[in-house]
This record gives sequence, structure tokens and C-alpha cells, in this order.
Amino acid sequence: MVAANRFWSQIFGVAFSNKRWLHFFMLFVPVTGLWMSALGVVGLALNLRAYDFVSQEIRAAEDLEFETFYTKNILLNEGIRAWTAAQDQPHENLIFPEEVLPLLGFGGIYHALLGPETLEESFPFFGYVWKDRNKMTTILGIHLILLGIGAFLLVYDTWAPGGGDVRKITNLTLSPSIIFGYLLKSPFGGEGWIVSVDDLEDIIRGHVWLGSICILGGIWHILTKPFAWARRALVWSGEAYLSYSLVAISVFGFIACCFVWFNNTAYPSEFYGPTGPEASQAQAFTFLVRDQRLGANVGSAQGPTGLVNYVSPRSWLATSHFVLGFFFVGHLWHAGRARAAAAGFEKGIDRDFEPVISMTPLN
Repeated sequence: MVAANRFWSQIFGVAFSNKRWLHFFMLFVPVTGLWMSALGVVGLALNLRAYDFVSQEIRAAEDLEFETFYTKNILLNEGIRAWTAAQDQPHENLIFPEEVLPLLGFGGIYHALLGPETLEESFPFFGYVWKDRNKMTTILGIHLILLGIGAFLLVYDTWAPGGGDVRKITNLTLSPSIIFGYLLKSPFGGEGWIVSVDDLEDIIRGHVWLGSICILGGIWHILTKPFAWARRALVWSGEAYLSYSLVAISVFGFIACCFVWFNNTAYPSEFYGPTGPEASQAQAFTFLVRDQRLGANVGSAQGPTGLVNYVSPRSWLATSHFVLGFFFVGHLWHAGRARAAAAGFEKGIDRDFEPVISMTPLN
């Protein structure tokens, strides 16, 4: 427990003088994860129900005698969205992160209370030191492979993109000129860069290419060692890795914000509300009337028109991406600390006189 107290004091620059506060802090994240897991279970059930409706629609497209469930599917999703909007729950479409929360909650409780104090003693594979360059590239490769697998899962599971036009993709070509042509477009002047994708086939092609590149790149990083120039140029420390991660999340957060706000192929207006251009053409009123017919109390402070504005799921999603991307610009601060530590002139709390080091163990 003293080791844990010392760990948090090194992270936040303070020491916990009261063991009750230490226990509360260590359990706050896992308990919060378990509390949110209830939403994940409900979201998973609703998601599976939506899968059933879409599979029925695909079957109806193949068999004309089979009854179509397209109307029921749309009403189910829109009814859920309107109900949750009335309950002041604007993130009803963000189901996947809530499904992961139970794992985070149980994992946090296990490592806080039951797990080994030193992980390397029980599981040597997970042991590492920050300055081990070869181990760091191996970890990077494993993460890339996991990202590639996730990209391929989105190749199989692209039922939501396309809005109300549920169809089965049968003719899929993997021409690199089409996919990488989006990367060569200008983000200005109406070209839109990757945000301009307006075809479901191109979205699937992009995930196939992205998944393949991530998996092959991950295998390459696992089997190779860093080049000499990378060993000299990069700072190999924990805070440097934190900075590298934050800058990537920040950049992609800003890109995702623009993608959500302008693109209605990957984020169809039927589920997420009008895009920025659609709202500028007074189509927000159309969505407002639709929500009212579905039973949403559009005049309440907790409804979609709170503070007079139409607040759609698209607005919440784009705003969350922008806010997180903005705060993760703090990678500059961590990068400065990492470079200062590497150069030997880091300023901070003198650990030799930290109170927690001389405290009696809690157990």
C-alpha cells in the first residue's frame, strides 16, 4: 500500500496522509466503471436488437416474400434517441465505450486489492522498464495489431453507416488510388480531405486498408528493433510516451470532430441529427418536428431544444471530440518535462524528503 501511495504521490505531486483518502481514490475509478456498466448492458441489448432488425432487412432484400422490418428499425432507434434525449442522456449512440466499462471496473478492483504488488514476479511477459527501447517497440506493435483487428471488425459490422438505405455490400474493390486519393485531397476549398467520403463502399475499403496496415506494421515493430536515428532522436521515458500518446489522440480528436460535424455517410442524419451544412439550411426544424412526433418534450430544458438551440447527438459527439482534442494539447507540457528530465535539469518536488517515504505501511 505504501508503494501505491508513493505511486500516486509521484503522479500528482502530493502524498496521501490519510489512508481512507487513499482507499477512496484507488477505488473511485473501478466503482465508477461498475456503476456505468449498467448503461453498457442496456446499450448492448438495444444494439443487438437493432442488429436483428437490420439482418431482417437484408433478408427482405434477398427474398421479396419476406416481411421487411425497416420501418420498425427506424422507429426503434429514433424512439430510443428521443426518449433518452428527454431524459437528458445525450450520448445514447456511444454504446461501445460503455460496454468496455465493466472490464475496466473489475480490472481496477483486481489490481487495487487482489493483484500482485510487483507484476513482473507473477507475469514476466508484462514486465518492462521505460528505457527498454526494444520492449517499447514490441508494446507498440501489439497495440497496432489490436487496432488492426478493431478496424476489421468495423469492416464486418458497418450496419449503421448509410442511414435508412439498408443494403448488402456485394461488389467491393480495394483500389489504392481511390482510398489514398482522399488523403491527397485538400481539406479546404470544398474538397474536404477524408471528410468528403460519401460512399459506404469507400468506408469499408478504408477500414480494410487501415486494418491491414496496422497489423502488418505491428508485426514489423514486434520483429524489429528501433533504428539508430530513432534511438537518438526520441526520448525514452514514461512521460515521453505519455506525450507521444496525447499528441496522437489530440490530432485525431480534431479530425474526428470535423468528420462527425460534416459527414453524413459514416454518421447518418437519421441517427445523429443534421450536419452543420444541413442545419444551416434550416433542416434542424425538420428534425425538431420529427422528434416532437416521436414523443420528445422538445420544449423542456432537458430536451433537444434546451437553451433554444437544437442539441442533437451529433452536436454532443463533435463537441466531445473537440474538447478532448483541445485538452490533450497538454502533450506539450509533458514533452517539455520529458526533455528536461533527459537533459538533467528537471524541476519538481524533491523525492528524498517526501513525507510518504517515512510513513508507516498501512497494512
